[in-house]
Formats: sequence, structure tokens, C-alpha cells
Amino acid sequence: MTQALAAVTAIGAVYLGLRLGVWRWLVVLSAVPSVLVLLVPALADREPTWEWAAVALAVLAAARVGRARQAAALHNLGGVLVLAGIAGAALDLPLAVLWWPVAGAFGLTALLRGRRGRATLRLQEDDVDRAALAEFDARYETPALAPVAIVIAAYAEEHGLPGVLPVLPREVCGLATSVVVVDDGSPDRTAEVAEDAGVHVVRCGTNRGQGAALRLGYRVAREHGASYVITTDADGQYDVADMPAVLQPILDDRADFVTGSRRLGHQPVQDRLRRLGVYVFAGIVSLLTGRWLTDTSFGLRAMRAEVTAAVTLNQPQYQSSELLIGTISHGFRVLEVPGTMHARSAGTTKKGRNLVYGRRYAGVVLGTWWREGCPRPVGES
Repeated sequence: MTQALAAVTAIGAVYLGLRLGVWRWLVVLSAVPSVLVLLVPALADREPTWEWAAVALAVLAAARVGRARQAAALHNLGGVLVLAGIAGAALDLPLAVLWWPVAGAFGLTALLRGRRGRATLRLQEDDVDRAALAEFDARYETPALAPVAIVIAAYAEEHGLPGVLPVLPREVCGLATSVVVVDDGSPDRTAEVAEDAGVHVVRCGTNRGQGAALRLGYRVAREHGASYVITTDADGQYDVADMPAVLQPILDDRADFVTGSRRLGHQPVQDRLRRLGVYVFAGIVSLLTGRWLTDTSFGLRAMRAEVTAAVTLNQPQYQSSELLIGTISHGFRVLEVPGTMHARSAGTTKKGRNLVYGRRYAGVVLGTWWREGCPRPVGES
């Protein structure tokens, strides 16, 4: 009987997880003890320590501990589940086996979700931004950009840009484009090379990282008239032929943010560890956000300009996952399309070795997910 109820619990939890979307990871997590009972029947005869853990989570949620104080509906549900569990245990009802996984899941939900973290209130500019914007407006006399701004963050890319800038399209999906290169305090002639190509250049006096440079580029785009932003890299890894594919769904009002995916398209990367990382992080972010994703770090993407103003961008370097999770957190429509990734045309990566990159990237993923309310506040769900 216990195994049958455990089977029902596991199947039901997985089904609800798929239907509930953003709670997927919690509901599936709640089914783990039931799955263990199925796999190891002897566990059914042992002290059910996880039941007490589920009770504790539900009690804490009902008491509005932690973020639960911002989640009235979940804290009330936690109280109901506590009472139901006590009643079920007192009456020795077999259905109590179905109760504690649900109590644990909803209790954990209430504890983790409820509000955005304080880091979302951090000022989205610094002295480097202000100085760069002032110099940009003075040099170009506050230019009006085209409807589509192609934003590129560049650091020490004097050899990479000559292969990238000449092939950028003047129109995408029938809309005129302006190219904005943000020179992130390069020690070489990156800025001069970009200016010689006739594009708009934002000069940063200090090297801060790709994330900070892109954040500044987004601001320049939206404050100078661009309605849409497309990002690509300065090293020639992304195919400009994919730009219409990422912009068209937004013009068709099917999405607010579109990113390419090398898994849906093509990638020449021979580094097996780096390729594995794409799968691993896509799975982690999918689990945390309840949205199926195949690539969280593809650099060619398009978005409405207002998306960049709504999302908190604090990361100086590993910004792709922060932008993606933040976009999902704010309820914007996200879409993936096939994308092509080439080998670098020049230079070397600034992301660090695989293990260092993986550790830092994981920190950004988990930190952003927690900051954004796991993955968004209950009141906005």
C-alpha cells in the first residue's frame, strides 16, 4: 500500500511540476522521498525523517518566516497543510503519505519566494558610465540612433573588429540599424579601429567587464531612440545572418526577448567540457525557472529596448545568464531560435579557464535566481 501511494505521489508531483512551471523544481523535489521508497522499499519501515522536515517547512511558512511574510496565500496554505497533516497522522490515514511531500514543497516555496532581493535596488550606473555618456553625447552631439541598435562590447579587440564591423547589416527585417561599440577601457586601438569603421563608439575609461559594458550600451541605445537592441560579440563568433531570426519574432509580437541557441543550430566547439557546460547550465536554469531552455550563454540575441531598463544588471562579466533569468523573472516573453556559432576570428577568450568559468557562471545563475525571487515574487506570478 505504501509503495502504491508513493508511486501516485511521485507521478502526481512530476505532472503538477510540469503544469505549474515556475514551481517545477519544488514539486519534483517533493517527490524524491516517494521515489526513494519505490526504489528501496525498506525505507518505508524506517523513521520518516523527511516527513518531519516537511512539517518543519510548512510550519515555518505558516509562521511567515523569511520571504514567506510576503506570500500571504502560501503562508495560509502552509497552515492548512499543517493542520491537515496533524489530522491525517492522528487518524492514521494512508493519505498522509500524499500530504507531506506537498507540504514540504509549498512550505519551501513560501520560504524562498515572496520578494526580490535588495541587490535589485542597486544603482545601475557609476562614475565610469556617467563620464562615458557625457563624452559620447559631446562627441556625437547627442545622436539619434536608428530603430535597431546593434550593441557590441569590446575589450582589446583591435584585431577582431575589422572582421566583424564591415559585415554588419545596415538593415534587419526592413529596419535601419545603428552600430554601437562600447570600448571597455581597452589598452590597444580598439576604439580607434571602431571609429575608423564609421560606427558609434562609447569610450569607457576603466575596464570593468563585458556585463558592465553591455549595460552601458543598452542605455545608450534606449536613450538615443532605438526601439530594439541586438547584441553580438566583437570576435566574430556569431553569424550576422541569424540577426533577422532573433528580431522577427519580436516584430511579430511573439516575444520580447529572443536568443539564439547553438544546440538548436550549430557550434564548432571541440572542447568537450565547455560543450557539456552548455547542457548542464541550460538544465539548471530550466529547472530553476520552469522554462525549457537549451542555451543560456549565447551572445547573439534581440530584445525590446524597454527590457534592458526593467532588468537588474549587476554582473560585470558573466552577464548572459543574469539577463536571461532577469528577463524571465519580470514576465517578459522569451524565445529561443537556432543559432550558428563560429570559432573566434581573432584574439583569445576573456572568460577564463573552464573550471573557473564554470564556478563563476554557476554563482551568477544561483545568485540571480535568488535575487529575483526564485525566479519571481509570488505577487507577480
